Amino acid sequence: MSDAAGAGAGGVPEVVVVDLDGTLVAGDAFAALLRHLLSRHRLRLLAAVVAAPLWAPALVLPPTRSVAERGLVWLAGLGLDDGAFAEEARRVAAVHADADGGRVAAAGVERVREHLRRGDRVVVATGCAEPLAREVCAVMGLGDVEVVASTLVRHRWRFPEPVLHARGPGKMRALEAAGVVLPVDHAYSDSARDVPLLRAARVPHVVDPSRRDLRRLRRALGDDVEVLRWAGTAAPPDAGGR
Repeated sequence: MSDAAGAGAGGVPEVVVVDLDGTLVAGDAFAALLRHLLSRHRLRLLAAVVAAPLWAPALVLPPTRSVAERGLVWLAGLGLDDGAFAEEARRVAAVHADADGGRVAAAGVERVREHLRRGDRVVVATGCAEPLAREVCAVMGLGDVEVVASTLVRHRWRFPEPVLHARGPGKMRALEAAGVVLPVDHAYSDSARDVPLLRAARVPHVVDPSRRDLRRLRRALGDDVEVLRWAGTAAPPDAGGR
Protein backbone atom coordinates (compact mmCIF):
# COMPACT_ATOMS: atom_id res chain seq x y z
CA MET A 1 0.00 0.00 0.00
CA SER A 2 1.26 3.49 -0.84
CA ASP A 3 2.36 5.91 1.85
CA ALA A 4 -0.82 7.89 1.26
CA ALA A 5 -2.88 4.87 2.26
CA GLY A 6 -0.61 3.66 5.05
CA ALA A 7 -1.36 3.38 8.73
CA GLY A 8 -2.33 6.51 10.61
CA ALA A 9 -0.33 8.01 13.42
CA GLY A 10 0.60 5.31 15.89
CA GLY A 11 -0.90 2.60 13.70
CA VAL A 12 -4.44 3.55 14.74
CA PRO A 13 -7.13 2.05 12.46
CA GLU A 14 -8.50 4.59 10.01
CA VAL A 15 -11.89 5.31 8.47
CA VAL A 16 -11.98 4.73 4.71
CA VAL A 17 -14.86 5.57 2.37
CA VAL A 18 -14.88 4.09 -1.14
CA ASP A 19 -17.25 4.83 -4.00
CA LEU A 20 -18.57 1.82 -5.94
CA ASP A 21 -19.65 2.59 -9.51
CA GLY A 22 -16.71 3.77 -11.59
CA THR A 23 -14.27 3.28 -8.73
CA LEU A 24 -14.34 -0.42 -7.83
CA VAL A 25 -16.38 -1.60 -10.79
CA ALA A 26 -17.06 0.11 -14.11
CA GLY A 27 -20.54 1.04 -15.18
CA ASP A 28 -23.75 1.76 -13.32
CA ALA A 29 -24.91 -1.36 -11.51
CA PHE A 30 -28.47 -0.18 -10.96
CA ALA A 31 -28.85 0.86 -14.60
CA ALA A 32 -27.68 -2.65 -15.50
CA LEU A 33 -30.40 -4.10 -13.27
CA LEU A 34 -33.08 -1.96 -14.87
CA ARG A 35 -31.91 -2.91 -18.38
CA HIS A 36 -31.95 -6.57 -17.38
CA LEU A 37 -35.47 -6.39 -15.97
CA LEU A 38 -36.87 -4.42 -18.89
CA SER A 39 -35.29 -6.76 -21.45
CA ARG A 40 -37.20 -9.70 -19.96
CA HIS A 41 -40.54 -8.24 -21.10
CA ARG A 42 -40.86 -6.85 -24.62
CA LEU A 43 -43.91 -4.71 -23.84
CA ARG A 44 -42.17 -3.07 -20.88
CA LEU A 45 -39.05 -2.46 -22.93
CA LEU A 46 -41.18 -0.96 -25.70
CA ALA A 47 -42.98 1.26 -23.18
CA ALA A 48 -39.63 2.45 -21.81
CA VAL A 49 -38.34 3.22 -25.32
CA VAL A 50 -41.52 5.08 -26.32
CA ALA A 51 -41.44 7.14 -23.12
CA ALA A 52 -37.69 7.85 -23.36
CA PRO A 53 -38.21 11.45 -24.63
CA LEU A 54 -39.91 12.11 -21.28
CA TRP A 55 -37.84 10.19 -18.75
CA ALA A 56 -34.39 10.61 -20.30
CA PRO A 57 -34.29 14.42 -19.88
CA ALA A 58 -35.96 14.05 -16.48
CA LEU A 59 -33.08 11.84 -15.30
CA VAL A 60 -30.63 14.65 -16.00
CA LEU A 61 -32.45 17.37 -14.06
CA PRO A 62 -32.15 17.17 -10.25
CA PRO A 63 -35.76 18.32 -9.55
CA THR A 64 -37.25 15.51 -11.68
CA ARG A 65 -34.58 12.81 -11.42
CA SER A 66 -36.14 11.00 -8.47
CA VAL A 67 -39.60 10.72 -10.08
CA ALA A 68 -38.07 9.47 -13.34
CA GLU A 69 -35.99 6.86 -11.53
CA ARG A 70 -38.99 5.68 -9.52
CA GLY A 71 -41.02 5.39 -12.71
CA LEU A 72 -38.37 3.20 -14.33
CA VAL A 73 -38.10 1.05 -11.20
CA TRP A 74 -41.88 0.61 -11.16
CA LEU A 75 -42.02 -0.36 -14.83
CA ALA A 76 -39.02 -2.69 -14.67
CA GLY A 77 -40.10 -4.54 -11.53
CA LEU A 78 -43.87 -4.56 -12.01
CA GLY A 79 -45.34 -7.75 -10.54
CA LEU A 80 -42.14 -8.97 -8.87
CA ASP A 81 -42.35 -9.66 -5.16
CA ASP A 82 -39.40 -8.88 -2.89
CA GLY A 83 -37.92 -12.36 -3.20
CA ALA A 84 -38.07 -12.40 -6.99
CA PHE A 85 -36.64 -8.87 -7.21
CA ALA A 86 -33.77 -9.84 -4.90
CA GLU A 87 -33.03 -12.92 -7.02
CA GLU A 88 -32.82 -10.77 -10.16
CA ALA A 89 -30.47 -8.41 -8.32
CA ARG A 90 -28.22 -11.36 -7.45
CA ARG A 91 -28.16 -12.48 -11.08
CA VAL A 92 -27.17 -9.03 -12.30
CA ALA A 93 -24.51 -8.62 -9.60
CA ALA A 94 -23.03 -12.01 -10.52
CA VAL A 95 -22.48 -10.81 -14.09
CA HIS A 96 -21.75 -7.14 -13.41
CA ALA A 97 -19.02 -7.81 -10.83
CA ASP A 98 -17.67 -11.08 -12.19
CA ALA A 99 -13.88 -11.19 -11.94
CA ASP A 100 -13.61 -12.28 -15.58
CA GLY A 101 -16.01 -9.66 -16.92
CA GLY A 102 -13.46 -6.89 -17.32
CA ARG A 103 -15.34 -4.38 -15.19
CA VAL A 104 -13.83 -4.95 -11.74
CA ALA A 105 -10.81 -2.87 -10.76
CA ALA A 106 -8.60 -5.59 -9.27
CA ALA A 107 -6.17 -3.01 -7.88
CA GLY A 108 -9.05 -1.25 -6.15
CA VAL A 109 -10.38 -4.44 -4.60
CA GLU A 110 -6.89 -5.27 -3.36
CA ARG A 111 -6.54 -1.77 -1.88
CA VAL A 112 -9.78 -2.29 0.04
CA ARG A 113 -8.58 -5.66 1.27
CA GLU A 114 -5.33 -4.07 2.47
CA HIS A 115 -7.31 -1.55 4.47
CA LEU A 116 -9.37 -4.37 5.95
CA ARG A 117 -6.27 -6.38 6.87
CA ARG A 118 -4.96 -3.35 8.71
CA GLY A 119 -8.14 -3.21 10.73
CA ASP A 120 -9.45 -0.03 9.12
CA ARG A 121 -13.16 0.69 9.01
CA VAL A 122 -14.07 0.50 5.32
CA VAL A 123 -17.38 1.89 4.10
CA VAL A 124 -18.53 1.53 0.50
CA ALA A 125 -20.72 4.57 -0.10
CA THR A 126 -22.72 4.57 -3.30
CA GLY A 127 -25.75 5.99 -5.03
CA CYS A 128 -26.63 2.45 -6.10
CA ALA A 129 -29.64 0.91 -4.36
CA GLU A 130 -28.64 -0.80 -1.13
CA PRO A 131 -29.65 -4.42 -1.89
CA LEU A 132 -27.83 -4.45 -5.23
CA ALA A 133 -24.78 -2.65 -3.83
CA ARG A 134 -24.40 -5.36 -1.17
CA GLU A 135 -24.66 -8.10 -3.79
CA VAL A 136 -22.03 -6.43 -5.99
CA CYS A 137 -19.64 -6.11 -3.05
CA ALA A 138 -20.21 -9.75 -2.11
CA VAL A 139 -19.46 -10.94 -5.66
CA MET A 140 -16.18 -8.99 -5.56
CA GLY A 141 -15.25 -10.75 -2.32
CA LEU A 142 -15.89 -7.65 -0.19
CA GLY A 143 -18.83 -8.93 1.79
CA ASP A 144 -17.25 -7.72 5.04
CA VAL A 145 -17.32 -4.01 4.20
CA GLU A 146 -20.01 -1.69 5.45
CA VAL A 147 -22.35 -0.46 2.74
CA VAL A 148 -24.04 2.94 2.77
CA ALA A 149 -26.31 3.22 -0.25
CA SER A 150 -29.52 4.72 -1.58
CA THR A 151 -32.72 3.32 -0.16
CA LEU A 152 -35.13 1.39 -2.33
CA VAL A 153 -38.65 0.83 -1.01
CA ARG A 154 -40.62 -0.77 -3.81
CA HIS A 155 -43.93 -2.60 -4.05
CA ARG A 156 -45.13 -5.38 -6.29
CA TRP A 157 -47.70 -3.23 -8.08
CA ARG A 158 -47.68 0.27 -6.53
CA PHE A 159 -45.33 3.12 -7.36
CA PRO A 160 -42.10 2.95 -5.29
CA GLU A 161 -41.58 5.20 -2.28
CA PRO A 162 -39.37 8.30 -2.64
CA VAL A 163 -35.70 7.35 -2.65
CA LEU A 164 -33.18 8.68 -0.15
CA HIS A 165 -30.18 9.12 -2.41
CA ALA A 166 -26.62 8.51 -1.22
CA ARG A 167 -24.90 10.57 -3.87
CA GLY A 168 -23.42 14.03 -3.87
CA PRO A 169 -24.41 15.89 -0.70
CA GLY A 170 -26.88 13.09 0.05
CA LYS A 171 -23.95 10.70 0.40
CA MET A 172 -22.59 12.85 3.21
CA ARG A 173 -25.93 12.78 5.03
CA ALA A 174 -26.17 9.02 4.57
CA LEU A 175 -22.67 8.51 5.98
CA GLU A 176 -23.43 10.65 9.02
CA ALA A 177 -26.68 8.72 9.56
CA ALA A 178 -24.63 5.50 9.49
CA GLY A 179 -22.38 6.78 12.25
CA VAL A 180 -19.42 7.79 10.12
CA VAL A 181 -17.77 10.77 11.77
CA LEU A 182 -16.45 13.38 9.37
CA PRO A 183 -13.77 14.09 8.33
CA VAL A 184 -12.65 10.59 7.36
CA ASP A 185 -9.07 9.49 6.81
CA HIS A 186 -9.30 8.33 3.19
CA ALA A 187 -11.87 8.70 0.43
CA TYR A 188 -11.74 7.14 -3.03
CA SER A 189 -13.94 8.23 -5.94
CA ASP A 190 -13.89 8.73 -9.69
CA SER A 191 -16.59 11.39 -9.82
CA ALA A 192 -16.78 15.15 -9.38
CA ARG A 193 -20.15 14.56 -7.73
CA ASP A 194 -18.15 13.27 -4.77
CA VAL A 195 -16.27 16.53 -4.21
CA PRO A 196 -18.02 16.95 -0.80
CA LEU A 197 -16.76 13.51 0.25
CA LEU A 198 -13.25 14.00 -1.10
CA ARG A 199 -13.02 17.37 0.63
CA ALA A 200 -14.05 15.69 3.87
CA ALA A 201 -11.09 13.27 3.72
CA ARG A 202 -7.64 13.72 5.20
CA VAL A 203 -6.30 12.05 2.05
CA PRO A 204 -8.53 12.17 -1.05
CA HIS A 205 -7.82 9.67 -3.82
CA VAL A 206 -9.18 10.28 -7.32
CA VAL A 207 -9.64 7.04 -9.25
CA ASP A 208 -9.68 6.83 -13.06
CA PRO A 209 -11.65 10.07 -13.58
CA SER A 210 -12.88 11.25 -16.95
CA ARG A 211 -11.01 14.25 -18.33
CA ARG A 212 -13.93 16.51 -17.50
CA ASP A 213 -14.21 15.22 -13.94
CA LEU A 214 -10.45 15.44 -13.43
CA ARG A 215 -10.48 19.13 -14.36
CA ARG A 216 -13.32 19.77 -11.91
CA LEU A 217 -11.72 17.67 -9.19
CA ARG A 218 -8.37 19.45 -9.51
CA ARG A 219 -10.09 22.81 -9.32
CA ALA A 220 -11.83 21.71 -6.12
CA LEU A 221 -9.01 19.72 -4.49
CA GLY A 222 -5.81 21.15 -5.95
CA ASP A 223 -3.51 20.04 -8.73
CA ASP A 224 -1.52 17.79 -6.40
CA VAL A 225 -4.45 15.51 -5.54
CA GLU A 226 -3.50 11.85 -5.95
CA VAL A 227 -4.84 10.30 -9.15
CA LEU A 228 -4.90 6.51 -9.18
CA ARG A 229 -5.09 4.52 -12.41
CA TRP A 230 -6.65 1.18 -11.57
CA ALA A 231 -6.88 -1.36 -14.38
CA GLY A 232 -10.24 -2.85 -15.18
CA THR A 233 -12.47 0.20 -14.78
CA ALA A 234 -13.18 0.67 -18.47
CA ALA A 235 -16.29 -1.29 -19.36
CA PRO A 236 -17.50 -2.00 -22.88
CA PRO A 237 -20.24 0.45 -23.90
CA ASP A 238 -22.98 -2.17 -23.81
CA ALA A 239 -21.90 -3.79 -20.53
CA GLY A 240 -24.90 -4.76 -18.51
CA GLY A 241 -26.43 -7.41 -16.33
CA ARG A 242 -28.23 -9.52 -18.86
